[in-house]
Amino acid sequence: MAEQNNNESTVEAQEQTQAESGVIVNAAQMQSLDISDRFTRTKTPTGWQIKLEASARVTINFITSMRKFEITLMQNDIIERDGDDLILIRNQPTDAYRSQRGVSSSPLARGNERTSASEPTEGRTV
Repeated sequence: MAEQNNNESTVEAQEQTQAESGVIVNAAQMQSLDISDRFTRTKTPTGWQIKLEASARVTINFITSMRKFEITLMQNDIIERDGDDLILIRNQPTDAYRSQRGVSSSPLARGNERTSASEPTEGRTV
């Protein structure tokens, strides 16, 4: 009996994922996954694993009600599909992601910053 318990705890330890924080989504409800920057995808026996090579904005579009979920992930974070679970694994403390929220990779946002910064201040009345 003791031998059986040791085997069960070994199996559980092999299936564990350790992360600072994360999100688990029902993959059966997912329609598409949009990743804004570089990543690597590896097939696994029960799905696939994506490792981000840079900070990126990830958008999950759902089948029902045109809903979507957006999240910022950082370099070395992992998106894993394991059967019916889609797991977003964040490898940094939660506080590190709060500073990423204001960062936008949109060309429009960058264009507005450059426009306001490059306007001449001479001769302007406020």
